[in-house]
Order: sequence, then C-alpha cells, then structure tokens
Amino acid sequence: MKYLIIGTGGTGAAIGAFLAADGKDVTFVARGNHLKAMTENGLTVESGIRGKLDIKNVKAAEGKDIRGKFDVIFVCVKSYSLDEIVPVIEKVAYENTVVIPILNMFKTGAALKEKLPNVKFLEGCIYISAYIDGPGKVVQVGNVFKLFFGNPYNENVKAGMLEEIESDLKNAKITAGISDDILRDSFKKFTFISAFAAVGSYFDVSAGSIHKEGEIREFYKSLLREIIAVGKAMGVTMSPTLFNDDIQSIDNFGSDVKTSLQRDIEAGKNSEIDTLVYSVVRLAKEYGIDTPNYSAVAAKFQMS
Repeated sequence: MKYLIIGTGGTGAAIGAFLAADGKDVTFVARGNHLKAMTENGLTVESGIRGKLDIKNVKAAEGKDIRGKFDVIFVCVKSYSLDEIVPVIEKVAYENTVVIPILNMFKTGAALKEKLPNVKFLEGCIYISAYIDGPGKVVQVGNVFKLFFGNPYNENVKAGMLEEIESDLKNAKITAGISDDILRDSFKKFTFISAFAAVGSYFDVSAGSIHKEGEIREFYKSLLREIIAVGKAMGVTMSPTLFNDDIQSIDNFGSDVKTSLQRDIEAGKNSEIDTLVYSVVRLAKEYGIDTPNYSAVAAKFQMS
C-alpha cells in the first residue's frame, strides 16, 4: 500500500519513518527548511524504541506539489491547519483511500467529512512524544508509541484493508490496533492530552512535576474530572476507568516530556490552545458544567 503523511512534525515524521524503515512506500507532505533537508539529506529520527533511523531517498513535497493517488493518508497537522489540507486530500484520494486523522481534536474525521463527503474518513488517536529537533531531524522520546484507529461512521472500506494497516504498523514496531469504539478511545486521548497540555502550560512544567503528589498533580486531577463531566454531558461513551487510566498514562511518560502546546507557546508559535483548552470551556458553558480549573487556564492565556 502507498502511505501519505500529511504533516511531518514529530508525530507524522515518526509514523512515516517507522513505516519507511520497514520497507513501506511512504510519501511526506512537508514545507520550508524541513522539507529541503528531507529531500536533500533524508529524514533522521532518534527513537527511544528503534534507535537512530536514517531514511534516505525520502519522497516528500509541499501539498500543492504532491502527485498520484494513495491508499492510506495519515493526517498529522495541527488543528488550526485543517482547512489548508482539504485540497490535498481531495487531489490524492481515490475510491479505496482511507484517511486516518491523528490530531489533538475530537471527531476530526467527522469535521473533514463535511468538507469531503465522498472520501472515506476514519478516526484515530495516538500516544507519543516526538518533536522536530532541526531541519530533517526528529526525536521520538521514550517507549510510548501507540496508535489506534477505527471506522465509527461505517465507511465502505475495502475488505481486509484495516487489518493490513494494523499489520504494517505493528511490523514497524508501533503499538497499533483497530478499535471497536474509536470515539470512546479518541475522547479518552483528548481528555488526557487536553488536561496534560492545560496543567503543563499553566504551571510551565513537564510530566515529572505531575508525577509528584501536591498542588500540580491535584490540579491535573481536577482538570480530568471537569473534562470527563463535559464528555458525559455530551453523551460520549467512556470507560468507567477513564480517570484512573489517564492518571496511569501520565505516570508512564518520562519526567521531561512536555506537550506540543507547551513547546509552541514557549516558541511563540501558533498553538492548539483553542482546541485543547478554550473549546472545553465553551462546551462546558453550553452544557452547563462548571469548569473552574479549565477557566483559570483559559484566563491566563486570555481567552476572548
């Protein structure tokens, strides 16, 4: 199968590099100096799981220059860039293409389906810490790299295709699986990354500070309770162990791990704070749920 990675930041680069290192046909959508370095020198990923991966003869281009059709498209851009990649998906998809969004956003596939109703959209979620360490260079931190996907909208997917994607990912040393309820699982991921990003940005700390008993850990737990309450009010199916599962997930991360939201804020870049924090406050108001801790984070970053 032919894979297209739209968005070659830490997450997209790691997915693509792991697959390419296993001999799969992978093309990357990238831009700027990162793209230039990849096309001239290849893509290097320093991985906590697979060591150093040097991917040579990388196939990469800007979205407007991508040619051909692809079987599987992983969408790994930031949520604020979704509209930009719609024409790319429309151009490279054919009748058997499946699109798997891997974003810090709930129901990304549904949002894209509204714009491209004839394309098959799944939903996906990922647990990974990875970042660009320079043009053509990415670091994947630690031993957590989990990717789950599913077909919540009953798209007419080619028989055996999801199983083949799962097999390709597993063979590439990615912990992968087909979810029987990807909306449940992606909301679980959203609660985790939203609360982690909120507490990390509010206190300017990494995961290690959340591991320790005290004010920061309690603030994180309160954020989880608030976002879970919002999800219940929305009617989202969720595991009764979600709260404890999210606590376990944060405790499994390395002490120096930060979210991409924190890194973007620190660098003065455009960030996903609207998706990860402000949207929770808006939904809470819509459903009549009190979220004092999320509101405090939003106020710090001057939610309008």
